[in-house]
Amino acid sequence: MNSNITQLEDYYKTPKEVAEALKVKDLQTLIRGLSKLRTQLTIAIKTRVDPTEKYTKPLVEYCQSCTDSRDLNNLWDYQASTNTQDLECMLPDIIGLFMRLSTTPIIRSYGIQLIQTVLQRQMKYIYRGISSMRIPHCQSTYRLLTSMVSFNESTARDLFTTFNFQADGFLRASRYRQAKKSKKPQSYIYDLRTNYVQFVLAFFKHGDADIKKQVLSVKGLVSGVFVGMDEDAYPLIEQILSVMYEKLILDNAVPRSAKAFFFSAYILEKLAKIYARTEEEETADGETGIPADLVHHFLISICSVPDVGVCFRDTAWYPAKPTSEDSSKNSKITNRLLAKFITTLKPADDMRQQELVLKILGSCPELVQEFWNNTILMFEPRISSKWLANITLLQKIVQLPVPSLYYGATRLYPAEPPSPETILDNILPNVFNRSSSSKGLQHASPLVRYATMLALSAVFQKYSKVAHAIEKVIMSLEASEANTKEQLVVDTQSEQQQSKPSENWKKCIESVREGLRRRVPEIQTLVALHKQTSNKMVNAQEGVDEEEQATQNQLLQDTAFRLIRYYQEFVPEALMESNIDPGNFIPADILSVKPGTLIHLLRLFLSMPDFNWTSKSAGSSTSHITTLLTLYLQTPFKHIRDLTGKLLNQTLSDSFMFTHDPEEVQLWLNALPHNFSTTNGLAMSDVQQAVLQFLDNCISRFSKAQYKYTDQLVNLVNTVNNEATDKSTNILARTLIASNSDIGGSDYKHPFSPLLLTLCENLNFIKTDRTPATLYLTNLIRLLLTKQNVPYYLESVCSKLDKELDSVQSISPREVSKWNKNEMVLQARLCLDHKNVTVDSSETVDQDVIENKLIALIKTENIENISECKEKFIKLLDQLPVSVLDLHLERTAVFCNHHLNWTSYEPIIDYLCLRHPLAGSIFDYTDIVNMKSFISMEHEHIASLLKKMPFDFLFYNTVIPRKYEHEFAMTALKNSLDSIKSRDLINATSFVFQHLNTILINQDATVKDAALKFCFTLLRHIIALMNQIQDVKIRTELKEYIFAHPSLKYLENQLSSDIFHFENLNTFPSEIDVSLLQLAVLFIDIFGEGSNAQTLLNCVIRVDFEGLHTFSKKVIKNNRLNDIMKKLLLVLVEYMYSSNSKQYVIPSKAFEIITRLWKMGTTDEFNLEVLSLLELSMIRDQQKNEAEKDAIQVLLNACCEPIIKHILAGNKCIIDIDSLRSSCIASSVDIPSIVVSHLTDSLLLTPNLVDIIHIGYDLLSAKQEDQVEYIQTVLEYLLKQLTSAADANFMSDATPEDAFFNKLVEFVKLITNFNWTENLEAEIVRDFILTSLMDNISDAAAIRFIGVLVELVYENYEKMEPIETYIRRILDHKEYQNLTAPDVAKLIARQIPENDTQRLAIIQLIYTLNKIQPAILAKNHGLLDPLLTSYSATTTVTDKLILEILMSCESQGRETILPKMLMWGPGSDRTRQAHAQAGTLLQTSAISIETLGLIDPALMKYTFTHFPAECTLQAVHDDTTVNDFSTSPVYDPSFFLPLFANLISSGAVECRKFIECNALGFVIMGMSSTNNDVRCISYQMLDQFYVMVEHARFKEQPSIIFVLEAFKNSITGRSESDVPPRVPSAISVCVAHALSILLHPEHFMLPHITTWILQNPTFDFNYVPMFTFLFTSSSPNHKKERLWMLYVLSSSLRTYDDYKIFSRQSIFDMIATFYNSAYADQLSKKAVIEIMEQATAIPSVTSNLIQYNGLLAWIHQALALASDEEEFQAWTKILNATIDSANKIEKVPEKVKSMLNDEKTVLLELK
Repeated sequence: MNSNITQLEDYYKTPKEVAEALKVKDLQTLIRGLSKLRTQLTIAIKTRVDPTEKYTKPLVEYCQSCTDSRDLNNLWDYQASTNTQDLECMLPDIIGLFMRLSTTPIIRSYGIQLIQTVLQRQMKYIYRGISSMRIPHCQSTYRLLTSMVSFNESTARDLFTTFNFQADGFLRASRYRQAKKSKKPQSYIYDLRTNYVQFVLAFFKHGDADIKKQVLSVKGLVSGVFVGMDEDAYPLIEQILSVMYEKLILDNAVPRSAKAFFFSAYILEKLAKIYARTEEEETADGETGIPADLVHHFLISICSVPDVGVCFRDTAWYPAKPTSEDSSKNSKITNRLLAKFITTLKPADDMRQQELVLKILGSCPELVQEFWNNTILMFEPRISSKWLANITLLQKIVQLPVPSLYYGATRLYPAEPPSPETILDNILPNVFNRSSSSKGLQHASPLVRYATMLALSAVFQKYSKVAHAIEKVIMSLEASEANTKEQLVVDTQSEQQQSKPSENWKKCIESVREGLRRRVPEIQTLVALHKQTSNKMVNAQEGVDEEEQATQNQLLQDTAFRLIRYYQEFVPEALMESNIDPGNFIPADILSVKPGTLIHLLRLFLSMPDFNWTSKSAGSSTSHITTLLTLYLQTPFKHIRDLTGKLLNQTLSDSFMFTHDPEEVQLWLNALPHNFSTTNGLAMSDVQQAVLQFLDNCISRFSKAQYKYTDQLVNLVNTVNNEATDKSTNILARTLIASNSDIGGSDYKHPFSPLLLTLCENLNFIKTDRTPATLYLTNLIRLLLTKQNVPYYLESVCSKLDKELDSVQSISPREVSKWNKNEMVLQARLCLDHKNVTVDSSETVDQDVIENKLIALIKTENIENISECKEKFIKLLDQLPVSVLDLHLERTAVFCNHHLNWTSYEPIIDYLCLRHPLAGSIFDYTDIVNMKSFISMEHEHIASLLKKMPFDFLFYNTVIPRKYEHEFAMTALKNSLDSIKSRDLINATSFVFQHLNTILINQDATVKDAALKFCFTLLRHIIALMNQIQDVKIRTELKEYIFAHPSLKYLENQLSSDIFHFENLNTFPSEIDVSLLQLAVLFIDIFGEGSNAQTLLNCVIRVDFEGLHTFSKKVIKNNRLNDIMKKLLLVLVEYMYSSNSKQYVIPSKAFEIITRLWKMGTTDEFNLEVLSLLELSMIRDQQKNEAEKDAIQVLLNACCEPIIKHILAGNKCIIDIDSLRSSCIASSVDIPSIVVSHLTDSLLLTPNLVDIIHIGYDLLSAKQEDQVEYIQTVLEYLLKQLTSAADANFMSDATPEDAFFNKLVEFVKLITNFNWTENLEAEIVRDFILTSLMDNISDAAAIRFIGVLVELVYENYEKMEPIETYIRRILDHKEYQNLTAPDVAKLIARQIPENDTQRLAIIQLIYTLNKIQPAILAKNHGLLDPLLTSYSATTTVTDKLILEILMSCESQGRETILPKMLMWGPGSDRTRQAHAQAGTLLQTSAISIETLGLIDPALMKYTFTHFPAECTLQAVHDDTTVNDFSTSPVYDPSFFLPLFANLISSGAVECRKFIECNALGFVIMGMSSTNNDVRCISYQMLDQFYVMVEHARFKEQPSIIFVLEAFKNSITGRSESDVPPRVPSAISVCVAHALSILLHPEHFMLPHITTWILQNPTFDFNYVPMFTFLFTSSSPNHKKERLWMLYVLSSSLRTYDDYKIFSRQSIFDMIATFYNSAYADQLSKKAVIEIMEQATAIPSVTSNLIQYNGLLAWIHQALALASDEEEFQAWTKILNATIDSANKIEKVPEKVKSMLNDEKTVLLELK
């Protein structure tokens, strides 16, 4: 530590001291000085380079003072020449440290010079250091190499291309470690291998994708890092793996093929060796880590994530897609590398390796079968840890999820399913076949038997998931087949021979099931095992812990039974063939069976629908049904209760008792009494036992005489029908009774089960207490009422219970303690007839005692025995009067929930359902009566309690006390409807209709209106829920039930009849009931369903509205009837307009009536309704007839003035503005006066406001002075309002939306004869613009309006101010760069950048301001810095505008802006400033790094392949052009050609970098331009560049010169002409590609390019190079070569001369034949389409193609055979371009005209 302080105190403080230290002649002094310098450099770069830090500043200033790096380089030359060993390590370290120091921008040029000097003349010293036997010398050399690579991408590439990786001693460094292993965790940094690894990793950290790819291809370079890696220190392993993953694996620019080729099975095996290091190792700072974890996470990342690393997305269980590389190999699987790798792992021995294998198999399902086919794991059963590990692995692999059955990424199911063998091997592999599994089940060890059964259970579970997935496929295919039934079949015979795809899948699943049955053990083996464990449980062995053995046997028995259940569920034939009686599985005491076993038992019998449940259990007097009912009532587990209920439903619904309605079974189950007692464990209460005994006797009695009770029910129905028909004259009642009167008819259904009569009869036979039976009967009657149309039949049944009533009711139900059969029967009668019971309240009850008990109980805090407390609570509830609970409901609910853990409040709900509504409505409770919603902090638990209440209970408590208008009751009912199941929704609907029937039949006028509204409100909510039901069958059934219900039909007929009474004044009724009319208005969506709306409207338009108006005023002295009828007319028309149905035809008479009504008298409400109607009429989808249109226009004429005022009030309106304008003119409405009168601060700025202002302007067209005054007033008002809205210091109520500004822009552009400069107050305009630019610059619409306003107001403006202020406000704004930053990445991806609208609007405004005063930017070049940050140099509209501004500055200013133009894009202002301060702005190194570094080579290549042949050097934009994001952008030649010309002429270009970024190819393509100026400048640049490249020094220089020389010699006639000749595009693009490919020797086209350039001394300009050879190639890369040539062709067709070259080689004929062949893949077809798009854009070429190449026939064929919509649209676009181009020809040949006309006719039919 002290030595470090001494070194830090002794350091160089000035750059002069540093320079002198490097020039010392004395060796020892030099060594000391360099040592001090190395230490100072090390500290300077330790964390980051800070040029202002005291140790760093002198070093940075020294680098800035040096013109070059000769001091350091000469010093190294001196050391090498004298072989001074004291300096051999020090100098490479110092040079490397200086390189790292120079990464800071201000001295980057020094670092580049240093690296270039080393590369050019000092590489021999590096090779000498690498081969040195002195390890420190080697290490310092490697550190220097690492620094060179780490400088930037360019230096990494230069070193890679220069360095000889086969140099002596280079690869040996990967194996050198210290001989003695140190215990210090950081000792690895002193290993030579560590330096080697860091050098290799530097290429991945700092190189581009191309370098990384080439580094991987160098033999032994990167593999040396991984060989021996298992012995590396933890930190080094972590560094290697993190760099490889983040910089290589996640780099999508590196081809995946290169990654997969490198990470071979050999490399993966080397990595897997690290799994052996499972102990924790010290890393640094006292931390520890496990190397195995590092490699585990790395391997999971690269091996188990599809499309990442070496894991390729496979086709799951389908055969792999064959590729060209796989043609000679077994292509059954995609991931052959992983298939080989997983066989080398040990998943049974190491949990990490097991996880890796499972993740690989989960990501690559195709490998599962391959894994089992090649595994060495043994599954012969034996009691060993090895076998247990193997069987556990098998189980986990089997449990992997079922892969998607779509084929690849198509999202389509193939016609042919996967191989059944493949599926079977994923479910139950052959390595664990019947033989092995049977031995496992019969093994002596219970552990082996248990493990075997677990594996088989996993097998069946996997099969279940597979079967479910395949069934989903079959359903999808069947639906698809049903949709294509009517398609034309060309070959009927072949069609019949082919099976349907769905049939193939059905055969597949059947084959899989049969294969599974053959592979699993015989079921007798399992049954024997189950029986054996059952016997063992009875006969416990001596000397063994009984509890342990019982648990063991129970576990085996449960598992065996689960397997038996799986056999029955998935392979039922096995159980049937074995002749095993399932009844033997039912235990004598089913209630003692454990829950797990019970679940499997119930599931077993659920899959056995034919089992006889009516038989009695062995040794029992009760039937199996009663056993199930006992279980249903007794079990405390909800899941078991649900399964039991499902089994009871399945069993009873098929019985004779419930054939009329299988769903009634659930009501019988719901009526059973609940048991909440826990003291006696699972024992049932006395009430439950009595009810079950009662039910058992009744079922037994019914089964013996079922027809007797059926006849009794039929007689009851007949008797009730006759009595009701005689008593009632109500049409609805007779209709409902008649629907159930045809006993012998096929439509007849029992109103309820005949078993109910058996219950009533059997009640008389009970000698003991009848209360339990009465309880069940009365509960059942209440529930059955929910499914009745009329209550008459149940009333008849209920009358049989009257004998159970007391003669006198002496105590009010609210005061009753014990609820007896008297109250139960009264409750049932109340629910049936809704008549309250008369109570003689003479007897009083003292409730203080029981209330005190309740209070004491619910105040209990610490409950020791919760079971006893629950029992106490239940007993207390049984004796608790309602009046007492009413006082303490909230606290009781809290106690029940918090202390007794009844979170659903079951006992309280049971209590309330039992006692209400007889004891009053639940909504009259003290805590509930004032509740308005469920959101209540005071009554949180009551709200939760009410949410748990069943719908029928809430409904009874609402309708019986007639709380029809109780808002909270309606809220509770709606909430209950929201939570019930779809099937139960039908029951709820039936209950609502039952009550509706009761209301309509009883005709109680006092509550009829409220009751009808109540029922219809619920029905509307039910209909809304119905539309959300996914099950189409249930949704359709419910819809038909609702809208076809007799009561609804009755009301519709009654409504029509009521309306017809008003058809004529003479037929008006004397007594008028408007309740039904009001109901129809409120619920028109229900009354108007289907064709009813049309019928009702036809009725309403026949009403005599004039007579009705008179009648209302003079006869009944009340306008209510008239208003309701008007409202009905309006809502009917609105409903029909808003409906999507096309069956409605709205008579024009409806609008005529509405117009007359409006003229007779109107209100604000009526105005709004008419407006809404007019809006709907404007957007109606279906075509309106002329009469309807005229009627609507008449109505609009009458209502236009209120509509105008409505809009000015800030309301939205979608009425067509042209129609509104016509109406205002026709009605002579003074719009200007109305508008001006509304110009107040409260006026909202809406798009409709601009429309109204526009109408006012148009109406004043004949009065110019008034028009000018009107516009001046309005615009000044709008500008003031907009200023206030934009001002950040002013709180505005509403910010104008974009649509407002867009409308305003359109409007101001149409204004004529208005002097904007003179008529508008300048101060108002300036305030608005400045405020908006300061506070609202992000609003693109507002900025666009400002641009238009500036252009109009400041036209021909000569002053600098305020234009300069505006420009500065924009460019200096803090948000400017964020809002205008270009996003080239999104443009390339053909996506719209997020800030595109703001960027375009702001740049357009700057362009407009600059056009008014160009001198401002021309004189203030500092303002160009922020402007250039917005530039991306592409041909987008925004960039074109910026370029025009820059060109204007160049032409208007005195100084050139070239230094500014060298850098552009985000951050360019800071980079330019740094270079300007360092004085390196125009240096070659700065231009190479910064300017050329800004160019995206891929985008530049795309530009020269899509070079715009007609481009010019002038920056001109088209105002009508908009940004097209459907195509990729290209760089702008108008910017780059002048820029490159200046750079090349100044000699400030690094030749290799210029070629590497494809700039030279771009220049060469300029020689093919049709513009003379572009060709001249391109020729000039190429001449100058040719001279520069001759003096340059880089590896590929000779090849580049050779190509340029050949290209130059190929151009003839240049000297004879004033204008350079145009080079054919085909030649230019091939030369451009060749120059790029020569720098990338790994490119697949290099051999062909080399052959072409060496073939002849010059290039033949009359042919497309290499076309014939590449297009007909048969090499392994033939697809890629053909595609490359097609891209060249698409880049080569720009003029008619280019077409001539194509014609010479019959290229169009060849590509047409190729396009229609099987060889053309999607990419090739797209390339051909691009060629045709280029061709059809040239008129003369199009004409020739039509006449001589059969273009129209080709288009016709392509359209007819198009494989998808995209291809069809592409060829349609080509056809349209062909027609347009042909029409542009001045003299179209008659032949072409005739062919075009014929083709149009044919193609119209084809479309």
